[in-house]
Amino acid sequence: KETHKEAKGCYFRLRDNEEICDRIMDAFEVKGPNRHIINGHVPVHVKKGENPIKANGKLMVIDGGFSQAYHKETGIAGYTLVYHSRGFQLVQHEPFTSARDAVLRGTDIKSTTQIVEMSAHRMRVSDTDKGEEIKGQIADLEKLLYAYRHGIIKERTQLKN
Repeated sequence: KETHKEAKGCYFRLRDNEEICDRIMDAFEVKGPNRHIINGHVPVHVKKGENPIKANGKLMVIDGGFSQAYHKETGIAGYTLVYHSRGFQLVQHEPFTSARDAVLRGTDIKSTTQIVEMSAHRMRVSDTDKGEEIKGQIADLEKLLYAYRHGIIKERTQLKN
């Protein structure tokens, strides 16, 4: 199989530029110190020394790369980005020969893990945007409970039919 040839436009010229990445994230109102652009479907040419981490860690290229047509061109079988409560890990996969080979030789997909960003403290739900929303809902419920306990609002009684 052959690889798809794509014209290399502005994206390839600008994706290493930290300021450009910041401007893109600003345009999409992505806030906070741990913001990133995650980009897929663009092969990373590891065999030519290309790094999937761009713009000082602001952009990560995580093409799955499992298409056999790209293996000779890239030198690998792609990346998987793993995100957990402590940070990011980038897993680089070696080409997988076949299921038959895996059974006969006991081989598997070989992978190398690279820590991209690690936090000193574990991120919890309360540290996220959703966590802020939940905290607001809790505050509203606490106000409602206060109002009920102090007689500001009365309990509704159901009328039986």
